[in-house]
Amino acid sequence: MIKLFKLPANSSISLLVISLIAIFAVFSSISFPALSLERFKVADGEVWRLLTGNFVHFGWAHTLMNLAAFFLCAIALLNSLSIKQYVSLILCCCVTVGISVYYLNPEYETYAGLSGAIHGFIVAGLMLNKRHNGWINGVLVLLLFGKIFHEHQTQYQANDLQALLPVPVAYDAHLYGALAGLVFGGIELGRLWFNNKRLQKN
Repeated sequence: MIKLFKLPANSSISLLVISLIAIFAVFSSISFPALSLERFKVADGEVWRLLTGNFVHFGWAHTLMNLAAFFLCAIALLNSLSIKQYVSLILCCCVTVGISVYYLNPEYETYAGLSGAIHGFIVAGLMLNKRHNGWINGVLVLLLFGKIFHEHQTQYQANDLQALLPVPVAYDAHLYGALAGLVFGGIELGRLWFNNKRLQKN
């Protein structure tokens, strides 16, 4: 008897995020003005944009790059998270990126895209990943932060990537997302350690 492939419990969340981003891209003339993080509209009280700005993009090239990155991250690193953990991680990274960009980057009149949050998903996914030895995941996290550090050097230029976008690449958002993922992963590891210690005492 052929055993059917069993999808991870949180796969519905990944499919929902991918579907929403694709739908927003198809109807970008409506979704982008309504959901992107536009500074003056947030100041006027449209605070949902701090979250929703992560799910709309500057054109199809931007959309497809982030969809591909999110898909690979979801199947490689995040499929062991519970639904509660997964939703919490998405909200943590997206809201942190939105709030940080709004308060720390006044030069961004409009922000959109999931790449900042994806950096957080990668960091948290590596920290909570049980497929490899902890030191391997630790090295990969350090390499990711090394990439972000390199992006912030004054001489760094991503000409090929920049050519695909009508606005400058928001490298600061990558840092904000990665830090959010680091905090989230640290809290989850601390919670798991505490629970294990409590079980050992019992």
